Amino acid sequence: MKRLLTYLLCALFALSCTKPAPQTPPPAAPEREDENGLAMATLSVINMRENPDYAAELGTQALMGTPVKVHYHDNDYWVNIETPDGYKAWVNDMAIVPIDQARLDAWKASKRVVVTAYYTFFLDAPKPNAGHVSDAVWGDIVEVIGTSGKFIKVKLPDGREAFVPAADVMDFKQWVGSRKAVIPADAPKATVEQARRQIIETAKAFLGVPYLWAGTSIKGVDCSGFSKTVYFLNGYMLLRNASQQYKTGEPVDVSQGLDNLQPADLVFFGREATAEKPERISHVAIYLGDGKIIHSSMLVRINSLIEGEPDYYSRKPIRACRIIGNQDCGKGVVSIANSGVYF
Repeated sequence: MKRLLTYLLCALFALSCTKPAPQTPPPAAPEREDENGLAMATLSVINMRENPDYAAELGTQALMGTPVKVHYHDNDYWVNIETPDGYKAWVNDMAIVPIDQARLDAWKASKRVVVTAYYTFFLDAPKPNAGHVSDAVWGDIVEVIGTSGKFIKVKLPDGREAFVPAADVMDFKQWVGSRKAVIPADAPKATVEQARRQIIETAKAFLGVPYLWAGTSIKGVDCSGFSKTVYFLNGYMLLRNASQQYKTGEPVDVSQGLDNLQPADLVFFGREATAEKPERISHVAIYLGDGKIIHSSMLVRINSLIEGEPDYYSRKPIRACRIIGNQDCGKGVVSIANSGVYF
C-alpha cells in the first residue's frame, strides 16, 4: 500500500510544470563588486539549482555557450548566476568559466558553430574513434579554430580545444539566419504556414524524450522547458516558466473552444480563477492543429483535446498565446538575432 501511494503521488507531481515555492527560501545572492559579473556555460548542459547544494531542487538548465551574469560566488564552489531570460540559480564553479566584457565581445564577433545533431561528442582528435573531451547536445555553441577533413576544430568556452564532426554542426550566424520560423508580423500566409511547420517539426523531434523537472535540453525537458527549447532551436528566446510564457506574444481566446488556435500556438492549463482563488497556470503545450497538442508530461507525447479520442487529455485549456511573428516588439518574446545576447 505504501509503495502504491508513493507511485500515485509521483504521477500527480509529474503532471504539473509550475515549480512550487521551495520550503526553505534560497540564500540571498547579493551583487559583489569584486566579481567581474560575467561567465559562460562550459558544459553541454549545466544544472542550475535553487540552493547551493547538489541535493537542492533543480531550477533550470543552460546550454554550453550561454552567456550568464554572475551575482555571487560563495566560499565553497557554488556560484549564483542569471540566465539571459532572467532566471537566477546556483551552479558549481566547474559548470561555468568567468569572462570579462572584452572576452564576451570577442566571442560575439567570433566565428562559431552550433550543434545541430541531437547528441554528439567533442573529440581529442579528428577521427571517429578519438577520445572524448566533452559531450554536446542540440543547441550548444562553440568557437571555430579551423577544419580538419570531415571535422571542425573548435574551442570550448573554458579554452579546451577539440574536434567535432562537421555533419553535426552548422555555422552559428548562418544557422540564426536560416530560422524560417522567425517572420515579420505581416508575413504572407505561405510564410506563416511554413513557420508553423518548422516549430511542429522541431517539437516532434523531441517525441519520447523523458520528462525532467527543470530540463531544457534534448536530454530531458519539463513542459515549459520543452516549449522554450523548441522555440529557441527555431530562433526565439522565451521566458522560462509556463506562468511567464502565457503573458507573452499575442493572446488567443480559448474560452469558447479551440477554433481560434493555430498550429504552433502555446496552450496553457491550470486552475481557473474563482471567487476564492486566483488563476494558476501549471502546464503548457504546443498546439498541433486538429485538436492535438504535443507536450512534456511524463515524456514528450501527443494528446488530443477532443473528448472521446483514445489519447484524450482531460485538462481544459484556460489560456493560449501566439509566439510566431510577435518577437522584438515588447511582447516578452525576442529573437536570437536581435536579443543582444549572442551578437
